[in-house]
Amino acid sequence: MFFGGLRARAGPLSDWNTRHLRRAASLKLAEMAEGGAWPDCAGALGIPWNTAEQSLKIMKRVLDPTHSWADFDLAVAQPADALGSPATRIDYGHRRLVLSSWQMPDAVWSELCAGFTALRTAPTSPSPAAATALVWADVTQGDYLHSPAITALRNVRGGTTLMVASVNQLRAAARRSRGEKSLLAGRLENYAARLAVACDHADEYLLEVPLEGTTQLDQARPASHSQAAVARSP
Repeated sequence: MFFGGLRARAGPLSDWNTRHLRRAASLKLAEMAEGGAWPDCAGALGIPWNTAEQSLKIMKRVLDPTHSWADFDLAVAQPADALGSPATRIDYGHRRLVLSSWQMPDAVWSELCAGFTALRTAPTSPSPAAATALVWADVTQGDYLHSPAITALRNVRGGTTLMVASVNQLRAAARRSRGEKSLLAGRLENYAARLAVACDHADEYLLEVPLEGTTQLDQARPASHSQAAVARSP
C-alpha cells in the first residue's frame, strides 16, 4: 500500500526481501517516534541487533543500486502520518505482553481442526506449536521467527527447523483457495482476529476458552483487526 513507489523504482522484491523491507521500515518508524540509533530502536522493538543489521545490509544491497533511499524514507513517512490518528491506533506492544507466554489451547486446536480428515502428523505437519507462532505473528504483526514459541526453542539450543517448516506450510496454504490446510490457515486467521480483540480488551478468560462452532471461523474476520497500528513492534 505505502511502498508502491519504492517498488516501482527499486524493482520487484522477493518475499524474502519484502520481509527485510518491513523490518527496516519498523526500525525507521521507531527512530522517527523515539529517536536514537538503530541498534537502540531494534532493542525497543524486540528485534535482535544481528537480525536487524542483516536486514539493513540486504536493504542496502537492494536500494543502493537505484539510489532509492529517499523513496524509502518517503514511503515510511506515509504510515507514520496515518499512525498519528488516535482513532486508528492499536497497541501492539500490549498485545505482545499479553501473549508473551500464551500457547494454543488444546481445546481450541481440536476445534480448529474439526472436520479435517487428511491432515498428517509428520514432524513438519501443522501443529499447535506452529499455530501458536503463526497466530502470535498475526495478532502482534511481529516476525514469527522471533515469536516466543520459536525463540524458546532457539534459547535452549533446540532445533527450530521443523517448526519453521510447519509454519511455512501454513503460510503457503493461506495463499491457496482449496484443501484442508488452506481452510485451517483461514480458521487460524479468523481465530487470531478474535484473539486480538480479546488482547485489546484485556480479557484473559477469552484467551483460554475454545470458540463455539468452527463454521463461525470460516467467515470473514472482524474489521477491527486490520486497522492501522501504532509503531510499537515489528
